[in-house]
Amino acid sequence: MEFTIKGTAEVGRETLPFEKEIEAETEKHAKDVLYSMYGSKHGVNRSKVNIEKIEEK
Repeated sequence: MEFTIKGTAEVGRETLPFEKEIEAETEKHAKDVLYSMYGSKHGVNRSKVNIEKIEEK
């Protein structure tokens, strides 16, 4: 399944909006992939990522 996740992330001193399409088996797995993506690429903790909406495509 494919999920579209919308929200904001605190990167440095800025809060940036995002919209990501993620391939995952469940909604929980899609969230975990998103958190790990922001953590590895931007060094952002899970608490700094605010998910506003998740839609299954």
